[in-house]
Amino acid sequence: MPKSAPSIGLTSLAPAALLVLALAPLACARPSPTGVAIDKRVREPSGLVASREHAGVYWTHGDSGNGNVLFAIDEGGQLLARYQVKGAQNVDWEDIALDDAGNLWLGDIGNNEGERRDLEVHRLPEPDPSDPESIAKVDLSVGYRYPDQTEFGRRDHAFDSESMMWWGGTLWLWSKSRRDYVTKLYRFPTDAVTSAEDVDDVALELLGRHDLGLELGDGIPRSEWPGRATAADVSPDGSKWAVLSYEAISIFDAPGPELSPAELEAQLEAKLLAPSHRITLDPSYVRQIEALSWDAQGLLLCNEERAVFRIAEPLKAQRYPGE
Repeated sequence: MPKSAPSIGLTSLAPAALLVLALAPLACARPSPTGVAIDKRVREPSGLVASREHAGVYWTHGDSGNGNVLFAIDEGGQLLARYQVKGAQNVDWEDIALDDAGNLWLGDIGNNEGERRDLEVHRLPEPDPSDPESIAKVDLSVGYRYPDQTEFGRRDHAFDSESMMWWGGTLWLWSKSRRDYVTKLYRFPTDAVTSAEDVDDVALELLGRHDLGLELGDGIPRSEWPGRATAADVSPDGSKWAVLSYEAISIFDAPGPELSPAELEAQLEAKLLAPSHRITLDPSYVRQIEALSWDAQGLLLCNEERAVFRIAEPLKAQRYPGE
């Protein structure tokens, strides 16, 4: 355990958030080790993404069993707005992403038992938390399948996912394997995520893989579920990819722009051999870490119990919490 809690940049929080933190205990399943937690009305947050249109706003949601609800929060976990999402059912929403046009994408990508044939992603225009008339309504749903999945319903399968990101004009998924430590990188065909109407049975493109077991070196604390990807996001300038697991954040250099399919495949093969940077996490401190967002201030993370963590300079950090 660390000697003291790391800084989380409380000076950047709104006065109202600071007042709540000072005067009221946080309603977490266990007290947040940083003293900051997401509002208790957000149960088991599973995805997190920073808004580009609305400064200081983050979007989050729960996974299976938590309703078709989208939440806007601030960095201190204060609830800013709550929306009932129209046009999508939360079977198992696991991550959220923001595309280049400012649309949100909800990933109904959870597949714990490996038996789902109704996996989907949903696009919706980003609501305005300051506008009481704003709504959250899906305008495109894309049903998809894994091109390499031939069996369904196996417990030791490799076709679950909790990690979705937008890069290069389309959505990407990182798989979560129950068989080994390998996470596979899949891409949605661009025409599917830009379609004028709903599409179904879209075959993803398998473009790479990375062995998260390589992150579990000597002296690395182990979680109960080692080597499994739980979230992903892209740096604000698009040059880095961050993949979260229970023990580490693996940061990869993104491929170059405008590559041919063969060039992209070759670059991914090389870049996914090992991350360009890694931040080792202490699972006893961050516990079951589930969500990650990369914004202008660094990385913002939260765990299943709603505790919030900030890593201000991710490309310099080696461990979290620090020594």
